[in-house]
Amino acid sequence: MHRGCVMKIAIVSPYSWAHPGGVDNHVAGLSRELSRRAHDVTIIAPDEGTAVPGACFVTAGRSIPVPANGSIAHLALWPGTGGRVRRVLSENEFDVVHVHEPLVPLVSTSAVLGARGRVVGTFHAAGDGRSMLYGFAKAFLGKAHRRLDALIAVSEPARSLASRYFPGDYQIIPNGVDTSRFAPGGDRPARFPSGSGPVVLFVGRNEPRKGIGSLIRAFPTVVEEVGDCRLLIVGSGFDEGKIKRAVREDLRDRITVVGFIGNEELPSYYSSADVFCAPAIGGESFGVVLIESIASGTPVVASDIAGYRGVLEQTGGGRLFRAGDSGALAEALIDILSDEEKRLGLAESGLERVKAFSWGHLAERLESVYLG
Repeated sequence: MHRGCVMKIAIVSPYSWAHPGGVDNHVAGLSRELSRRAHDVTIIAPDEGTAVPGACFVTAGRSIPVPANGSIAHLALWPGTGGRVRRVLSENEFDVVHVHEPLVPLVSTSAVLGARGRVVGTFHAAGDGRSMLYGFAKAFLGKAHRRLDALIAVSEPARSLASRYFPGDYQIIPNGVDTSRFAPGGDRPARFPSGSGPVVLFVGRNEPRKGIGSLIRAFPTVVEEVGDCRLLIVGSGFDEGKIKRAVREDLRDRITVVGFIGNEELPSYYSSADVFCAPAIGGESFGVVLIESIASGTPVVASDIAGYRGVLEQTGGGRLFRAGDSGALAEALIDILSDEEKRLGLAESGLERVKAFSWGHLAERLESVYLG
């Protein structure tokens, strides 16, 4: 390989393509951009799902749900999974195999051990300094770690956790955002709340670590101060009745629960909201939802956890509050919703500085890593 060449690249995810989350969205965004840059890209992941323009998709087999990091990961752990992955790699002469979460079985570990060309590993997970998965991998999969030619972490928290178990020279290359899709000025979705008051948007799954409870507890105080304020909840697993019963009866018609939406609809929700709220209490290595909102021209109120702090320090697109503190969350939302000049200033700053997270910019950096 030489600089400026077209490469044949396999990008591997251990997580089900039918249940997309942060890692798979990263893989899809990167694959789309590399294909735009004329590279030959093949995605390998469990199950089937939405196609990525320009990229080939190969399934690694069926997945099963596995509890992990306060969430549910859908992993392919069936007998034959490893052989299927190794067969794909042996039948294709990939210049680079880029494996995400390279020590998560069985798809990623099989790809690392079965690759013939250069192997690049990207680590996404973050935590409180301990990881049962990485501990297991260190004990039983040390050979896989030694096979990696280049180490990447998506954030400093992710680097800190991975390097605790697997020391090495990690580059920080963050998650990216497609700034051609996530941009200001989109049409309001049909299910967007009606009314003239400001809208606070939440996007995420119904998991305790996502912090939706803090937002629900803060909402009545925000309404008292801001007036005709509305809350819009987008994501899977929410019971609208249960959410509404958690607030006073007179506030229930101010809450809209949309549920799961496809990635193609998501940009219009971000660009139509007045403020995006990310109240997670931990377990987030990087705030993908933050950069999506900021790129859409919508300022962010986010909990002060390591994965979010770094994004807002780099973009200036919002403000932080003490994680898990509904009073501090209410104060932060009121501060931004009540001050249009501040809101516009945060949006302007974020739009300029979020360009560093565009997939076009990040793909250039990754091409250099691929070439070694």
